[in-house]
This record gives sequence, C-alpha cells and structure tokens, in this order.
Amino acid sequence: METEGKKLSRRHILQVMGASVAGIAVAACAAPPAPTQPPAATEALAATQPPAPTEAPAATEAPPAATAAPAAAKVKIQWYANADPTRNRWMTDVAIPEFAAAQPDITVEPVIVPWNDFDPKLSSMFAANSAPDVFANWGSTGYGEYWCRKMCIAIDEYLKADASFLNLEDFPKSAIDGVTVRGNIVGLPLYILGTYTYYNKDLFAQAGLPNPPSNWDDKTWTWDKMVEVSQKLTKNYDDPATGQYGVMTSLAFEDQPWLWGAELWPSDAVVTATPKTINIADPKVVQSFQNVADLVCKHKVAPDAAISQAISAAGDPFQAGKAVMNMSGGWGFWTLKEVAGSFNWGAAALPWGDPAANRKDALYADPMLISTQTKNRDQAWQLVRYIDSEDGLRKFVVATWSPPSRKSLLPDWLALWPEGLRKELDESLQGSWKYGDVTPWNRISGYSQFYDAFNTELLAVQHCEKTMEEAVPVIKKAVEDVLATLTCEA
Repeated sequence: METEGKKLSRRHILQVMGASVAGIAVAACAAPPAPTQPPAATEALAATQPPAPTEAPAATEAPPAATAAPAAAKVKIQWYANADPTRNRWMTDVAIPEFAAAQPDITVEPVIVPWNDFDPKLSSMFAANSAPDVFANWGSTGYGEYWCRKMCIAIDEYLKADASFLNLEDFPKSAIDGVTVRGNIVGLPLYILGTYTYYNKDLFAQAGLPNPPSNWDDKTWTWDKMVEVSQKLTKNYDDPATGQYGVMTSLAFEDQPWLWGAELWPSDAVVTATPKTINIADPKVVQSFQNVADLVCKHKVAPDAAISQAISAAGDPFQAGKAVMNMSGGWGFWTLKEVAGSFNWGAAALPWGDPAANRKDALYADPMLISTQTKNRDQAWQLVRYIDSEDGLRKFVVATWSPPSRKSLLPDWLALWPEGLRKELDESLQGSWKYGDVTPWNRISGYSQFYDAFNTELLAVQHCEKTMEEAVPVIKKAVEDVLATLTCEA
C-alpha cells in the first residue's frame, strides 16, 4: 500500500481504525499453466499487401521499379494509471506486450502517476482536451462521477457486438450491476474485491478457539460472537510491546450499516448517481457506526489510535501477530505472496450484525474506462476488450493474485494458494459474491468532495472523542451541502 504526500490511497482511506491488512502469509505454490494466446481481434487494423502477379510481364527493357504498398499507420493510445507496483508490473510486463503481439499496429503508452496526482492530472488533461484514451477509477473519484462529468463512454454497443466473445454471464450479476451507471455499462469489472474477516489460525489454535466460518450463511458468527472471541484473544491491551489485539477493522462507510441490514444511502442513490440526502441519522445506521467504535471505546479489543501507531511502526500488525483478526477488503490478497510461510491464515465471512436482517458486504469491481475524448475509440476498445477477455483477465489474476471478476477464473486464482486453503477461500469468495453489493463509493458522485469531512468526524468517534450521535449532525450537513451542488450531465 502506498502513501502519497498528505493524502492516502483508497485502501488507506478505508482505515478508520488501525492499519489495514497489507498482506497475509501464504505458502508458495506453483502458478497454473500458462493460458493460450488471445483470439484474433474482431477487426483487422493492418493494411495488407497487394497480391503478387502470377508471371512477370514480357518486356525488352527493365520494368519500372514496383511501388511499395503504404505501410499501415501506427495508432498510439495512452493507458493512464496510478503508481501501484502490483498493477503496474502487470500492465508493463504482461498486458501491453501481449496486446502488442495481437495488435501490432496499436501502440500502448503507459502513463503512470502518483496516487495524489491521479485525479488532478486527469482533470487537467480533460480540460486541455488531451485526456488519455483508457483509464480506471484509481484515484479518489469513482466511475459514477466520471460518467456524470462526461469523462467516460458507455460500452453497451461494443458489448453487444462482442457478446459471444466476452460472455457477460461469466461475471456475477452484482458486479455487472455495479458498473452500470444510470442504465449504462461503463466498463467490465477487472476484479471483485470483497470484504472479509482475515484471521491468524495459529493464534486461534493457541487460544483453543475454533476458526471463524468461511460459510457466509452461518448465522452463529454474529457481531456479538466476534466481540466475545476478540476478548479472549486480547492480551496486555495497554502495552504495545507485549500486547495482542483481538480485531482490527477497515470497513467501508457503507459496510458498517450493511452488517445490520441498514442503508447509509437512499434506494435511488446508485440509480441516479446523484443522491440529495444521506441516511446517517437513521438509528440503525448510527448504532452500527457506534458498534465499530466500541471495539476500542467500550470492549478494548481493537487497538486505539496511539497503540495502532505504535504496533504499526514495525510493519503490518496482522502479519506481525499483533492483531488476530482484521475485517478488511480483498486488496489484502495482492500482497499475500510477499509473506509466504510466516504464519497460517484464513479469510472468513464477515459477522452478522443482525442475523434476522438482509445484510450485505462491500464489493469493489473497478472497470477499465474509455475516454470520451479519445480519437481512437475503436482501438481503445480493442485494448479494453483484450483486458476483459477470459484470457486477459486470467493473466491479470495470475500476475496480481487478485480475486477474479469472472466465475470461470476462480479455479485459476485458487490454484495460486496452498491446497489446504483452497476450499475455505472458495467458500469465502463465493459467499462474498452472494451477499455482496458494489460499494456506492464508486457509483455515486461527490465522495471525493465530502470524504474528508465525513472521515474527520468518524475518526473522532473511533478515537472515543465523540459519540456517533454527536457526530451525525456535522456529517449530515457536510455531506448534504456537497450533494446539493451535484448534477449529472450525462
């Protein structure tokens, strides 16, 4: 995880209590067999040579020199991304060379900028009518906002033309719904990062406790049960040097109410992409945020801000065995291979806040977007088409260890992990898809504008300086002041 300047990456943004799961130990195993080459593109972009004559013309003098056929014009497109080492290696070492081999007349130029610069530079490029051809929502702005600002195109017509090749039914419906803005599909999901309870199996065994379930339908795994287990796992709370902490969290704003079947946003929020209100004052929403804060303020099972800073100084607290559980997003899998063999871990379901409620968990399904300003729309689609193909996404999964967006690629991802872990990961991932909903973080406008005000107040609650009830009026006004200014031009 990278920290750029004073701002934080989206993974850091979600860390409202302690450090996020930067990586989890895993025993190394062989990658799956290399996939086959991608099929030929639907449209030939290179010019062909004229046919050779069947015989030389009879002549008493030397024939005039043959005129060579004009070479096909090279088309260059820009692929804009943030500075993320894992994804950048996939871009430059895998995706671009593979695409170049299939489409030699299209040159792809990677443009990689620090996370802090991603949105400001992208906005400046659009203002100057020099936007990159292909980009993603890898800054602080979601694709719903990009759509409303007329920065990305809908790809429905391309999908219709390439339906048999791309096979949309291979993607979970929740993921396709999540990349649909005001009835338009803006891209296909590159990955599906769910939200999980990562846990240290060794420390559970030492405490004589059963592992939390990977079965999302197991309603015995409740929030209260998680707190009870965390209390048994917490030791020497006030001493960071010797302390062990039962749980840490970095749940998305929406994820906390979702555990109790409550909604932070009105039902039309992801339909319009421009809601005008936020349900922050709903009693169930208020209580859900307070429940998370109480892991520190009341139960003393999660490290407070000072302890979290101290135990994070030497690295990720979960990897170091300082935190036994960590409720966090699927980006934790990106660095699993970096800590192979240091401890035994698992990825379980999130606990049920209310077993009688219709709970959800947050999914992240970032798509590749095509700019409205590109002069090479068809060529940009060829790149996106390759990335979104089964073969392209398989190579992405293997290169980055990212949970797949295609159901058919789940075996490829599972094959990266030790055999004894695969059944649990299979169940946990499929459960997160079943209960998952793509977070409104990416589907509505305004997050990049009101996030700081929201999070400042929420941190005061997490740091036990305020109750959630005290923070609600400030959050509600700050968010709704921003929402009142938003429109959707598209």
